[in-house]
Amino acid sequence: MKPQLLIELKKTWIPNFELFKSSEDLKVIPDLLNELLSKERADFEKILEKNAENLTFDELFIEQELGYLRNILNFLNSTEKSPEIRKIIQDFRSKYEDFLNQIAYSRRYYEVLSDFSKRDNLNADQIRILELETKYFKQRGIDLDEKTQEQIKEINKEMSEISEKIQNNVTDEQAHFLINFPDNECFSSLPKDILIMARKASKAEKMLTFDANPSGLQAILKYCDDPEIRKTIYLQLNQWASKGEYSNKNLIFEFLSLRQNKAQILGYENFAHQSLENKMASSPAEVKKLIWEIAEKAKLKAKNELELLKSTYNLTEINPRDLAYYARKYKEEFYSFDEEELRQYFEFDHVLDWLFEFVKNFLGVEMRKIKKSEWPSAIFEYEVYFNDTQIAFFVLDPFYRAGKRQWAWADILREKDSEFLPLVINVENFSENRDGKTLLYKRDVETLFHEFGHALHAMLADSRYAQLNGFNVERDFVELPSQLMKNWVKDQEALKSLAKHSETWEQIPFYMLQTQENLQTRMMGNFVLRQCELALVDMSLYDSELPDSSEELENSILEISNRYSLFPRGQEYQLYCSFLHIFWGWYGAGYYSYMRAELLEADVFQKIKENWIFSPKIWNLYRDKILAQGCRKPARELFSDFMWRDPEPKALMKKYWFMDN
Repeated sequence: MKPQLLIELKKTWIPNFELFKSSEDLKVIPDLLNELLSKERADFEKILEKNAENLTFDELFIEQELGYLRNILNFLNSTEKSPEIRKIIQDFRSKYEDFLNQIAYSRRYYEVLSDFSKRDNLNADQIRILELETKYFKQRGIDLDEKTQEQIKEINKEMSEISEKIQNNVTDEQAHFLINFPDNECFSSLPKDILIMARKASKAEKMLTFDANPSGLQAILKYCDDPEIRKTIYLQLNQWASKGEYSNKNLIFEFLSLRQNKAQILGYENFAHQSLENKMASSPAEVKKLIWEIAEKAKLKAKNELELLKSTYNLTEINPRDLAYYARKYKEEFYSFDEEELRQYFEFDHVLDWLFEFVKNFLGVEMRKIKKSEWPSAIFEYEVYFNDTQIAFFVLDPFYRAGKRQWAWADILREKDSEFLPLVINVENFSENRDGKTLLYKRDVETLFHEFGHALHAMLADSRYAQLNGFNVERDFVELPSQLMKNWVKDQEALKSLAKHSETWEQIPFYMLQTQENLQTRMMGNFVLRQCELALVDMSLYDSELPDSSEELENSILEISNRYSLFPRGQEYQLYCSFLHIFWGWYGAGYYSYMRAELLEADVFQKIKENWIFSPKIWNLYRDKILAQGCRKPARELFSDFMWRDPEPKALMKKYWFMDN
C-alpha cells in the first residue's frame, strides 16, 4: 500500500484521506514516515555540501512531503477518534523533532542562506524570505555554543511532547464525557433539536443524556431553569482536564518552566518578550496598557449590565454560571428577542452559499464544489479560483462528532510552491440536524465566517513561496481578516440577504433587524471584559517569574484572573487547564491578538462602511493591499498601505459603545 500513499502525497489535488485511515494503510505509514525522513535528511545534506553560488533559490529549501504527511495525520487525529493515528504521531515525534532541530541549528545552512542573500539578482519576495529566515536563525540562538544549542533542542522536544499530551487530555476527557438528568420541566425551554438529541442519547426513559457537544452544554446554561444544573455544567466547562487521569496541572507547570527556561537561555527576560519579537506590539507593557485601557471601558459597561439584570430579576448577586441565563431572559422579555426564532433564518446551506457568493462578487474568489464519494456527506471539498485561475483547494469540516477536538480552527495542510497549490482546511463543531435542515445559531455563523476569513488569507496570498502566505504574518495581525468577516453577521444591509427563513425563504423581517441592531452592544461589556481577562492572564503568566510548584501556579493564575474579573474566582475555576491557545501553537503570550485584531478590523471596517460595504472597489483594495500580500511586508506597513495611517483604538470603542459615536 505504500506506493499508493506516495501517489496520494504527490497528487496536485486533494488526497483521498480515507487511504490514511484504513487498518492496512496505517500499518505502512510508520515505514513511509521513516522513508520520507531519510530522503529529506539526504536532500538537506546536499544543500549543505554546495556553496551558495552553485544553488538556485528553489534549491535552498527541501521538499515538504514529510511535513504534508504529518499534517494529514494531525488533521485526522484532531477530527477522528483514532488511537492508531495518535500512536503513529507519538512514536515518530522524536525523530521528526531531531530533524527540525538539525535544520534550525545548522550553522552551515545559516551561512548558505546568508551568502545567498548577498546576490544582486534576487526579487523582492526572495529578499524578504531570506531576511526572515536569517532573522529566525538568530532568534533561535544560532550564535550560541554547541552545548547550549543541544540544550535548546532537548527543550524543544520536551515541549512538543508535553503540548501534545495537554491537547490529548482535553480531547480524551471530552470524548468520554456523558452526563444524565431527569427529563423534567426545567429543561422545557431548551431548543427542540437539543432536547431530541438528548432524549435519543439516553438509555433510560424520561432521562436526558448530554455529551461534550458544546451546543448542548451551552444551551443548558442559557435555557435550563434549575440553577444547580446550570452550576454543574458551568463547573464542567471550566474544569476540563483539571483532575484525575486527564489532569493537565503538572504538565502545564512543566511546559511553562521549559518555555521560560528556553527564553532565558536565548537571552530574553522571559517568554513574553521572546513571543513579541515577531509581533506588532513592542513589549508586554505595551500590550497590557492597550488591553487594560479596553478592559477599564468594558468593566464600566459590564457593571451596568450586571446591575440591570440584578434589578430586573430582583437578585442580590449574579454568578457567572447564571449570566447567560438571565441575559437571554432579558433579551427575550425586553427586546422580543428569540434566539431560536432567529436561528430559523440561518440555514447552513444557504449561509454557506451566501458566503461563497459574497467572496465571488467582491473578492473575485470562486468556490467550486468537488463531487467525491470518499468522505462522509457532511465534509465538503472545493477547488478555489481567482479570475478563472485555480489558486487553492479547500476542505470544510463543519459539524461536531464525538472524539473531534472542540474548537474551530483553520490550517494549511499543504503549502503553496511551484508545483502545488495550497490545501486549506476549516474545522468547526456545529450541531448537524441529520433529519432535515441544519440551522445555525448566530454565533455559529460568526464562527463560520471567522474561519473562512483565515482561509481567504491563506488562499489569496499571491506569492509563489509558502513562506509568504497569510498565516506567516505577525500573530497580532493574522486575526484581522478573520475578525473582519464576522461583520457580515452583524450588518443590517448584509442580513437582508444573508438571513432567509429556512421554510418560507422570506427575508428576515424588519423588527428582527432592528432587534439585532439594538442588541449589538447589549451584554457586550461582559464579553469584551472576559476576552481582556484571558489576554491579561496569558500575558501576565509569561511576563512574570514562574512560581515554584503547580499548586502555586494555580493560585497565581486565580490571583491574576480575579484582578481583572468582575466575578470572584475560586479554586473550582480551572479554565487554564484547557486554555489550549496559550500552550499550543502561536498564541502563548499572544492571546491579546484577538483583541488587537478586533481593534484593527473595527478600524478597517469603518473605512469600508464609509465607502459602502458592498463596494467592489474597496473590497478589491482590501484584497490587494492586505490579503494578497501575505507577509511580504511587516504588518504595520500592510495596515498603513490600506488605511494610509496608523491604527486608531477609538473605532473599537465606538463599536461596543464604550464611547460616544
